[in-house]
Amino acid sequence: MPLLQQQDVLEIEYIHLMDNFATTFKLSKTDRAFVSDEICELAGPLIEAGHVELKPIYERHNEIGYDEQVSESEAMMKHVIGRLYGLDAEQVASVDSPEELFERIRTRLDQAQADAEDAHEQARQRASQQRRRRSGKKAAPMQAEPPPLRELYRKLASSLHPDRASDASDHAARTELMQRLNAVYKANDLLGLLELQAEIGLLDAQAVNAITPARLQAYNRELDRQCKELKQQLTLHAMDFCDEYGLDLPTQPEPERLTKLLTQHKRDVSDDVDALQRQVRQMRTLDDAPAVKRWLKLQRSRFAFD
Repeated sequence: MPLLQQQDVLEIEYIHLMDNFATTFKLSKTDRAFVSDEICELAGPLIEAGHVELKPIYERHNEIGYDEQVSESEAMMKHVIGRLYGLDAEQVASVDSPEELFERIRTRLDQAQADAEDAHEQARQRASQQRRRRSGKKAAPMQAEPPPLRELYRKLASSLHPDRASDASDHAARTELMQRLNAVYKANDLLGLLELQAEIGLLDAQAVNAITPARLQAYNRELDRQCKELKQQLTLHAMDFCDEYGLDLPTQPEPERLTKLLTQHKRDVSDDVDALQRQVRQMRTLDDAPAVKRWLKLQRSRFAFD
């Protein structure tokens, strides 16, 4: 973090020096475009990170204001995400940010999956009834079991409700358990519900043996869904990690390799800081137009070579 903070300080000074070149000296169109591109490329992430004092400089060197640029980028992202998941323009326009849109889509997909599981269970029971009728056995009345999360939540909530408390201490304990129960249910965490069920003594061997095959299948489907969701979350965490530390890896990073990866990243940032320090020292000495133009030409050639 100290290295990254030092890098931010140097980049801010670099931006101010470049802006000073543009406002103090008469530059060619090519040099001016290079200066503006450099300023906007560095200032954008710094403004997003909280250095809002750079906004005026950014807007001097960009045809579109920073806030307008961000709004356009978010609108484009929302539009692409909306089209990808079949949302109409009105649905997309009703959300304030891509993050909120992602949350709505996730809720919608979860509901669609729950509906599909309910439909699958009802179809399974109808098929079972038809088999019974063909075999001559009396068909039991069709009763679709409620989704496993909801059924288990209601059972636990009934047992844990604070209104059932025998005294103040019991009421406090039940209140805490109910808070945990609500949090686990909100997170769609079946494993957490089962663990809480075992913790309060409602999941012993007899209770396990009493679970119907249909309910076990429903639990397996729900746990499979939860595993897939956790894998997606791990993938997103890995992507965020790689993005934050500038890692371009062929596969998802393994926890055991993080120390090595961060050591390499620290070395890379240190090299960037050294290079920035050299550039800033050079820029501080440039006090006339010819020297500035020579320096800018050298920088452009380096960028072209890279």
